[in-house]
Order: sequence, then structure tokens, then C-alpha cells
Amino acid sequence: MYYPILRGKQFELIALRELSEVLDNKLFCPVIEPVRINTNPLKKTLEVLSKKGIKPFLIINPDVGNFIKKGENIAFFNDISECSEMYTPCVKVNSLSDFDNIKSYSLELEDVAVFVSGSVDKNMLSCLHKAKCVLANREKIHPGALAQLNRVILYSDSFDKKNRNADYAETSFFSTLHTEWKNYNGAIGFGDYTVLSQEYTEAGGPAYVVTIHLSYIDEDSFYSMRVRHFSSYDDESPANPGGKFKNALLNLCEFVEKNPNEFYLTSGLKEFIALKDSSFPGLGHVKKLSMKHHIETTCCYIGE
Repeated sequence: MYYPILRGKQFELIALRELSEVLDNKLFCPVIEPVRINTNPLKKTLEVLSKKGIKPFLIINPDVGNFIKKGENIAFFNDISECSEMYTPCVKVNSLSDFDNIKSYSLELEDVAVFVSGSVDKNMLSCLHKAKCVLANREKIHPGALAQLNRVILYSDSFDKKNRNADYAETSFFSTLHTEWKNYNGAIGFGDYTVLSQEYTEAGGPAYVVTIHLSYIDEDSFYSMRVRHFSSYDDESPANPGGKFKNALLNLCEFVEKNPNEFYLTSGLKEFIALKDSSFPGLGHVKKLSMKHHIETTCCYIGE
């Protein structure tokens, strides 16, 4: 199963609600890290997913966005507990001492998923063995530790994020984890941060260049996943993001028309193409469609 990792921002939550309408609930299970103290959009999303038979992992001790300052987590958890049947609680840990957080939520280790945001040392193994499952970064976990764990979801921070949109080449490598995860003993699935980075930012900088990111499976490179980047012109000014988006979108549409088999025709891609005759929807909406396309592309591949 695929476990895409998303933050609880507006457009990411909307993406999940829309994806629940088109994807098989046996193919994906979202991992949501909240970033806002206001839980209403999150509760709405949990309700929509629940109706579609999707029970996401919800990180109950987030440390990004509104939760950078300590002390907000317990109040957040108490607020969201009314939806407790709709999610699997997930605790983020960096070291052995972080497991004490579980006690403060009146939860048993056997009932929670553990999200390891760093590496795994020997002192953590006994606790990880008890957890419902463990999410571990494939690039940061030692093979010796991985060999001793069962019920592991391997994730990666795969998107090759650039400081400026102008720095993206036409294509970039993303990952092969979707083709390899079953080779690891004890692995029950895999995940990634879609076309975003694990490094959290509240908002992007000025749009000197607008770039649309579209994931695809490259058969010629042994079915690895890559990302094609469609960038606009660069006039060294952050003005006219709508015009720059339309320029990048026309580049995308022209490429898709000439290369109809490059991408899965997902609902996200269809929405991009439909925007050719519409007004600029905003960069948040553009990011949402790229995320939707990435998650759908991954699910199309593993569902074949």
C-alpha cells in the first residue's frame, strides 16, 4: 500500500477529499501532519475519508506550522479526539525520550503508528517492536535496524526541490521505492512527500518563474519514477503570475498532446488541461493538482 505524506494545509486536505472520490481505498492510506490549530478543515477531511473507507494516519504531536511552539499538541489532540474512530494515531519521534509523549496522550504503544523522522538507534528498537507499525526513512535507517523491524512503512523525501523554479531542468529523478519496497522483509508499504519536500515552509517566494511538476513512470529506466517540470518564461520580475502560469500550462498541454503515453491520464492531469480555457486559479491550486496527479500516478502503477 502507498502512504503519501501530506501536511494539513488547505489545498492538501482538499486534494485528499477529492482523491477519495477516484482512488481505491485499498491502494493508499494518507499520513497527515497537521499544521493548523483550527481543526475544522481537518475534521471535515477525516469525515469525507471515513465515508470512503479510508482511515488515515494522523500525527498527533506535530512540530511544524502552528505547532512550532510547544504546548499546543495536547489541546489539539483533545479537540480532534472526537474523530478518533476515523484515524490511526501516529506519534513522531526523534529519540528514545520522545516515546514518553505517548503516555501524555493516554495511549498504548501497541495502538499507535510511530513516525521516525530521523535515524533509528539500538535503544529505540524495543519500543518500535511494540508499535502498531513504524514509518522509517529509507535513507536514514541502517539496514541492520531495518532487518530487526516488522510492520515497516518505508518512506523517502524524494522530490529534488530547487531554491528557484528557474533552476529546474526538464526532468528529474524521483524514486524507485515503489518498485523495491516489497524486497524488504517486514515492509508493509511505502510512502513519500509527493512533489513537496519534507522541509516545511509556510509559503513560497515571489513567482519569478512558475513551474508545474508532473510525475511519470519511466519504463526505459526500469519503471523508476521521474518528474517532468514545465516552466514559464523568466522576465526577472515577480509580476503577472497568472500569465506565467498560462505559459507553463501551454507548455504542458503541448507536450501531453505530442506525447500522449508519457503520463497516466489522471483526474489531476485532466484538471490541468481543462484550465487552458480558464482563468488563473492561484498557485495553491496548481500545487494541489500536482500532488493529486502524483498520488494517482503512484496508485495507477501499484494497482496494475
